[in-house]
Amino acid sequence: MNMASDDIAVERPVLATIIVAVVATVAYVGVQLGFDGAVAPAETASFVLIFTLVYVAGSRYLRERTNDTGDDAATGDDAAGEPVE
Repeated sequence: MNMASDDIAVERPVLATIIVAVVATVAYVGVQLGFDGAVAPAETASFVLIFTLVYVAGSRYLRERTNDTGDDAATGDDAAGEPVE
């Protein structure tokens, strides 16, 4: 994952979740307007809810997986012969 976004997700998980929800809302409304020309509020809300829940579950899973395996195993940089920074 991106190191700058990792800092935001770890230090301010609520802010990161809000940003994801806002971006998902804007993207889905844009898709709806592009295809139908109208916005369905219930459909948009259900999409944003599911998308945000998947984001939260995925980031939590990746954070726990990284903590369980250690930093060297998670990055995979040693296998390529490159130093880990």
